[in-house]
Amino acid sequence: MKYLTSLVLFALITVTTPQAFAQNRSTFQIDTMVSDGKKSKEVGSSLSFAAENFTVSSKKTGVYNKTFNFADVQAADYSYSKKPLLSTGGAVAMAILTGLIVLPFLFMKKKSHWLSVRTADEYVVMKLDRENYRQVLAEFEVKQVKITTVDEEEKKKDK
Repeated sequence: MKYLTSLVLFALITVTTPQAFAQNRSTFQIDTMVSDGKKSKEVGSSLSFAAENFTVSSKKTGVYNKTFNFADVQAADYSYSKKPLLSTGGAVAMAILTGLIVLPFLFMKKKSHWLSVRTADEYVVMKLDRENYRQVLAEFEVKQVKITTVDEEEKKKDK
């Protein structure tokens, strides 16, 4: 019985300890929009928060690495975009190949969350994950950076 209790206690500590430390995480996985000639591309990056600044650095070293002071931030805009989960052509192809009814998939939307931060002489456009966008926004607000939500659907309704 003692052995079983020790084993259960050890398993409980092993499972809960990483979750307790994960709550204090200040580095987030994001994608950064980087200019590539006339086009822009998404680069896998990480967003790290420190006491006075935040750093956006690409996973591939040397492609992108910028540090911004929170005091220098002039504007921070959050927005999201919706796009269909499947395109019409993709839905037709899926219906023909698999024989499934794909009509419900045409009405499902996928959201992409965007955060744009600008200082006097630099800017960064970040695509946030669905799993961490609320944490990233809260982290900026804790650091006294006011985030403006840009809602395109509200603008369309006003017209």
